Formats: sequence, structure tokens, C-alpha cells
Amino acid sequence: MEKLQEQSPADLLELLQDAAPVLDCRSRERLTAGIEALLSKNHELAVRAARAELERDALLAAVGRQGIVYDADGRVVAADPGEENRIARALLGGRDVSLSHPGGEPVPPGDLPGHRALRGERLTSCRYTVHSPGGEDLHVVVSASPIIMDGAVSGATVSWQDVTGEEQTRRRLAEANTLLEGLFENLGDIVGVQLPDRTILRYNRAGYEMLGMTPEEVAGQKCYNLIGRTAPCPVCATELAVASRKREVVEKFVPELGRYLECRSSPIFNEKGELAFIVEQLYDITDRKRTECALRESEATARALLDAPDEVIVLVDMDGRIIDANEMATRLFARSREELVGINVQEFFSPNLPEICAARFREVAGTGRPARFEDCRDGRLYDAVLYPVRDARGGVSRIAVIARDITERKQTEDALRSLTHDLNNRVNELSALYAVSRIIEQPEITLDAIFHEVVQLLPSGWQYPEDAVARIRAFGCDYRTEGFRETPWRQVSPIVVHGERVGVVDVCYLRERGEEDEGPFLAEERALIDTVAGRLGRTMERFQAREFLERSESQFREIMQQSFDMIYTSYNEGGIAYISPAVNRILGYTPEELIGNKCRNFVAPSSLPAWEEGRTKIDRGEPVEGLEVEFRRKDGSVAYLELNESPIVRDRSVIGVHVVGRDITERKQNEQLRQHAFEQIERNIEQFAILGDHIRQPLQVILGMSELLDEGATTGRIREQVDRINSYIVKLDQGWIESRQVREFLRKHELA
Repeated sequence: MEKLQEQSPADLLELLQDAAPVLDCRSRERLTAGIEALLSKNHELAVRAARAELERDALLAAVGRQGIVYDADGRVVAADPGEENRIARALLGGRDVSLSHPGGEPVPPGDLPGHRALRGERLTSCRYTVHSPGGEDLHVVVSASPIIMDGAVSGATVSWQDVTGEEQTRRRLAEANTLLEGLFENLGDIVGVQLPDRTILRYNRAGYEMLGMTPEEVAGQKCYNLIGRTAPCPVCATELAVASRKREVVEKFVPELGRYLECRSSPIFNEKGELAFIVEQLYDITDRKRTECALRESEATARALLDAPDEVIVLVDMDGRIIDANEMATRLFARSREELVGINVQEFFSPNLPEICAARFREVAGTGRPARFEDCRDGRLYDAVLYPVRDARGGVSRIAVIARDITERKQTEDALRSLTHDLNNRVNELSALYAVSRIIEQPEITLDAIFHEVVQLLPSGWQYPEDAVARIRAFGCDYRTEGFRETPWRQVSPIVVHGERVGVVDVCYLRERGEEDEGPFLAEERALIDTVAGRLGRTMERFQAREFLERSESQFREIMQQSFDMIYTSYNEGGIAYISPAVNRILGYTPEELIGNKCRNFVAPSSLPAWEEGRTKIDRGEPVEGLEVEFRRKDGSVAYLELNESPIVRDRSVIGVHVVGRDITERKQNEQLRQHAFEQIERNIEQFAILGDHIRQPLQVILGMSELLDEGATTGRIREQVDRINSYIVKLDQGWIESRQVREFLRKHELA
């Protein structure tokens, strides 16, 4: 009986018939009727199951899906088109195939769609990828649902659809969209998509960079609002494209951006033929516009440059026909530019020049080098230049004929040639004069060397130096060039020093020359010899002055060196430049130790206010006299100096100071001693006065007491001694009065 559940209804009926003899009649009838009803119900269920299976397969086939049915234990009840299908094997967890998520993560066996449905999950249109070794990957969309009976999962259904072709198409479309998006974003020109009412949907990267805005800031704005306008542009390509329903192109300058833009608006229509979008392309043509403007300006400049010169400029082709001409050419030939174009340029040359001109044209065309010739027209002389004009390949395609009126120049050259000789003479004279100045200004040169060098260069300043000789005589000395001799052709100038003639300068020609301003000599040569003689005289005066100055400086230096006063010169920038040796005796420093130092560095702090006051007066250009200043000696002691200062002025500015400092230290010390002595005398006088008062009072007491004793001899003796002491006190008073008078006398005469 334990295996009855495994028997079919027919086997159960046969089994009951075998057991019928055991049952009573009524029980057999009731059992038979129940079994027959059960068999009938079982048949009906089998028919419905078969029909449901057919309907399921038809439905899955209609939607392009296939399926798997599981029982509650996870066993496959049905699989269409069977377990041999690669997708079915992957969904069932086969070993030779695998299932992964779209991102590439493998699906664990426990997470297969069937298993998840058996756990009560419901999956709808989940995407998976099926992998098998050596096979192409398949893409499927899977749905799974649990079968619920009596509130419990009794099985599960899994359906799938092969969407490999759709996925491949989708991926190709995504790649194409990515490529198109990349192209759109990376276009160098600005591309924008907008609605017909100019509402911006988006721009590419160049557009956002031009505006300096983010996509969020741009979306939904009107195109004209983005550049700060409140109304559309007067000429709008989008407006024209909306009206014409075709692409429109507009060039305009946008002052808000400071750029020239070429705007191309192209309409995009939907499947109904309605205008859906406008694709606007903006090309920055600022450089092109500026180039065009520059080209126009260049052409205008070229025309202005062509017309500006005084030269006749004509551009001809290789056959000599005029292509262009400047304003000077139209004036010279008395024809307009339009009339000149096409005429052969050789018609305007002199009758004897066409052959020469043709030969020059051939030469320029063949060699590519300019050629030059002269032509005379209407009594005017012209310098003509044929200049090759090359094309892009470097060949000569045009020839520029440039003719300059050189009539005045030729006349000027003739006049210039007539003056060249005179100019050369002046140059020689100036060169000689410069050489004399250079010789005289040489440092450390002697007077004898000056005379010797000057006499050698003198002939070079005259018109005919090859025949000129020279001589200088001064203070009994004679300096001459080789071969000098006096001739009838002689020029002389005296040398004067301090109003006294001390010598002469001679220049002679050794042979006769043509008559000029002064015999064979020019007036300029007279001026030259007088100038040289004058320079030599002033040079001799300068040498004498220098000798006198050197003697004076030597004497002054000796005086300063022997002076008991400290004498020094100090400059604002360089400090002490000179200081006499007396500084060693006064301050204990050698002159070398103080050179370059500031004198202020050695002033005692107590004297700095007086020192600064003196410096203020010096800076104003005022002298300072009797300034008493304390200086620190090298050994640390203090010396008193009385300074007399005078400013050094150059170019109206004070640059330093000359100072003479006298050592008054001993005098200051004597004054201090004398002051102390007088102070002591004054104290002594006061003490004398107090002492007299102190003595008189006891004497009066003694004298009064003696009179009370009534002893004649003793009283007389005491009075006698009191009078004697009183006389001493009177003498002290007289001495005190005399001392005070002496002190007042000394103060009055500034001796105290």
C-alpha cells in the first residue's frame, strides 16, 4: 500500500477489482463510481494540460521567446526548444557555457533566473550575455516568474528572447552617436542647435568657450540674450532660414564679442515635414576680414606709395606695353592712366633710344637683374631703371620702369665738383688744426716737443703740401721741416705771449704757384697760420701759468705741511680728501688714517649739535667762523678745536668744505682753571665775611663783661686786646672789599 501513490488511475481500478470479493456490494458500487469519476477528471486535466502546453508554445513563439518550466524542486519540467540550445544550457547552468551581466560580471549558479524565480523573485526583461568557448556571444532578454499554488511556490517559468542582432545594432548606434558627439564637441567652429524661435538647446564645446558659460547657463536662453542683447540681431541667419526653409549665410560684426562671424543657419525637418530645429554654424572670420581690410589698405598704400614719389613709375609687360602708371607718369606724358594703359613704353623714349631700350628689356628679362640708362626729354635729363618683377614661380613676368628727373642733380654735381677742391682744402686745414690741438692737449708733453711736432704737420694744411715747408722760431729756438728755406712765396704770423712778440711761424712754397688771395696763398690759409700762431702763444702762456701754479702749490703745500693748525678738505661724497700733518700732533692720527673718513665720526657727542648747525650753514653756502668743537683723540681723550670753515662750490652746488682747525685745548683748560680759581676766591671772600661776624659778636660780649668787673687795669687790658682784634677784622673787611673790586674788574675785562 505504501506504493499506491506511484500507480496510475487504471492500475488503481484493476487493483480494486481484484479486491472486490472482499467488499460488500454497496461499497464496491461506491468505490467503482468514485474511481470512474476520478479517471474522468484525470482525463479532463490531461486534455487541459496538453492544450495549455500548446497555447504556451504558441504564445512564446508569437512573441519570439522561448521558455523553461521548473517544478518546485528545481527540476526542468519542460524546455523549448530543448536543452541542446546554447541559451537554454546557459540558463540551466551548463558547464560549457556561461552567463554574465551586461557589465561583464559572471552570474553565479545560485543567481540564475530560474533559481531566483523559485525563491519567489519576479524578473522582467533582464539582460544577460551568453558566452561559450569558440562561439559568438549572444545577448538575451530574460523574464522569470514563480508559480504560486495554495500560497506556496510550486514551480517557476523562465522565458527568453534572443536580442543579439538588436544589441549589436544598438551598440553600433551608440558608437556612431559617440563618434558624432565627439565630432560635434571637438569641431573648431561653433555649432549650436536651437528652436525656430531662437531658443538655444545646446552648443558644442567651442560655443560654450566663446560665450564663457556652462551648458546649464545656456540652455533655454535666446541666442541674442547670450551676448547681452534684448532683441534679435537686425540681420539674422536663423530668421532668414525659417522664412526660406533652406540654409542661409550671413556675415556680420558682433561688437559684443569684438569679432567678425559668418553665420550659417540650416533648417531640420521632422517626418511630417515640419520645421523642428535650426542648426547654426558660426565661423570666426575676423582674421580673414582683417586680412581683407589690410589688403585693401595695402593696395591703397601701394597706390599712395606709387603716386607719392617724384619719379615716373610705369609697369609694363614683357612686350613693353604699359599695364599701370603713377600720377607723375600721367603728368609727364600728359595722358590719363587709362589712356596710357596698352601703349608701348618705347614710344616715350628719345628717337635714338628704342634699340637701346629694347636691348635693355631683353637683358632684364633674361638675367633677372636691373638695368639702368639715361634719357633726355624736352631738355630734361632722366635716369631710367628697368627693374624685374617676378611671378610666383620666380620668373620675370613684368618690368617696372622708374625714371627720375636728374637735371637739377646733374647741375648740382657740376657745382659740387667745382667746390670739391675748396672743400678738400678746408678739410686739410681743419685736419691740420685738429692735429695741432691734439698735440697741444697731450698730457705731460713738453713745449719743445709741441713745437717739433707742430712744425712737421703744418705743410699738410696748405693747398700744395708737396711744395710747402715750415718753420717755428721762439725764445731763440728754431724748429723747421726738412729742406726749409725762405723763398719769395712766404707766409708769416707772429707768436705773441702776454702782449709781447716772442717768435714767428713761417710757411713757404719752394716753387711758384698761381695767384690767389695772398700771393699763392688762400685767405683761409692766412686764417690757419694765424690760428696756429695764436694757439702756440696761448700754449706758451699756459705753460708759464702752469709753472707759476706749481711753484705756488709747492709753497702753499709747504706752508700747510709746516702749519701748527689742522687744515683739511672734505667732500660730501668721498669724505676727507686732504688733511695736514698737524692732525698727528692734535688728535694722534696720521693723515693716512683719516683719508676717506667723515670728520663727523670724530666729533664728541656733546659738540654734535654745534657741529650740525655749522654744517647747515655750509650747505647754504655760508662760511662758519670760530666754531668750537670737541674732538676725540686716538687715545680716547678730548681736544678742543676752533674751526673756520668755507664751502666748496661747483656748478652752484656745495660739494665739500675747506676747514682750518686751531687747537685751543690748553686755552680751554686755562679758562677752566681760572674759573675754578675765581670761584674759590669768591667762596673765600664769603667765608671772610662770615668769619668777621663770628669774631665781632664774642668780642662785644667779652668787652661788656669786662666793664662789669670794675677792675681798671684788667678792664683796660681786655679793651686793648678787643680793639686790637677789631682792627684785624677791619683789615679783613678792607681786603674782602678790595678782592671783590679786583674780581669785578677781571669780569668786566673778560679775564675771569
